[in-house]
Amino acid sequence: MTGIASLKASSARLAEPGMEPPGSVDAARVEHRLQEDLFQSLVESADYVDVRSPLPARSDGALQLATPEAIRAAFSESWEALSHSLGLGIPSDKALLGVRDLVMYDIPDGTRSTLSVPVDHDVEADAGLYCLALVHTLASLGAKANVILTHTTYNRDRGPEETKRFLDVLAKGIDPFRAYARRHGLAIHLEGIGAGYELEGAFRRAFPLPPEPKFDAHFLMDYEEEWFLTPEGRELLGVLPMIDVVVRHTKLGIAGGWIPTRMRKASYVYSQNGSIHSNWNYEEYATMVAVTYLSKVLHQGEGLSKTYSTVDEMKERHRDREIKMRQKIVRHRPKPKKLFDLGSPVGLIQVYA
Repeated sequence: MTGIASLKASSARLAEPGMEPPGSVDAARVEHRLQEDLFQSLVESADYVDVRSPLPARSDGALQLATPEAIRAAFSESWEALSHSLGLGIPSDKALLGVRDLVMYDIPDGTRSTLSVPVDHDVEADAGLYCLALVHTLASLGAKANVILTHTTYNRDRGPEETKRFLDVLAKGIDPFRAYARRHGLAIHLEGIGAGYELEGAFRRAFPLPPEPKFDAHFLMDYEEEWFLTPEGRELLGVLPMIDVVVRHTKLGIAGGWIPTRMRKASYVYSQNGSIHSNWNYEEYATMVAVTYLSKVLHQGEGLSKTYSTVDEMKERHRDREIKMRQKIVRHRPKPKKLFDLGSPVGLIQVYA
């Protein structure tokens, strides 16, 4: 009996992590995995810059991105300010966990709504880099997917010169996106690319899907509402993720860009700022995601599923929304450069960042 008890005690000790006898772990396999992890981190770091130094939009023709750690820190700072100002009581670590399930649908404003591009920058390249930096921000914060409306069929109605212009914009975004996607394991889904699309061949060659994508970026190309009246368009609805929040830039309206069934419970954020990369820094991108997640939090349990628990709750909302005309302004810094407008169940919220 003593021998059996001793054997059981010995087996229990060996079952504890870190108690394996020498030679029980394949050192070569562990070393190989560590080498792979180190190599991957070095590859990914090729896109990053030290945030303690000035962070230009580009340097020597290469996109400069903040590290995921810096982006998470900027998000946490923005979220703490929002949560405190609005009395949410949600800590930043919990918000970061929530962002993992956030699906943001961004509708940029193109390249003609802002004059903030430096004279030595290429405005056509700037538009694509805005999309890339936004994807990088979401992926760095742990999100798994997003949707961006790249351009519509209606853009072609402006004539051949406008068509050539936006195709040039798209072509200039291929190389930066291709390099980034391969280094970071992104799946670039180009919805709407088909036979006859001018850049079909270039896009297909540039963006093969990785075996295990870390992030799914969906881009709507040649978008039109009539898509979803066709069998192919209805199939696309099964591919796109459910959208939590729509963000639209410089155009305060909801016309255009509607995606049936995928936006059934989506909320809306207006960004009063042009969507080109040189107009943003990494802290502002992080703040935009924080505001986007705030919109999702405020509208959870509202769209198409609202139930009032008591008559007193109904009266309280009526008092805040229609008698007090509630409006909340949150200022992140003394001289803000970004403005976001979003709704809540009881009134308007404006965030200056």
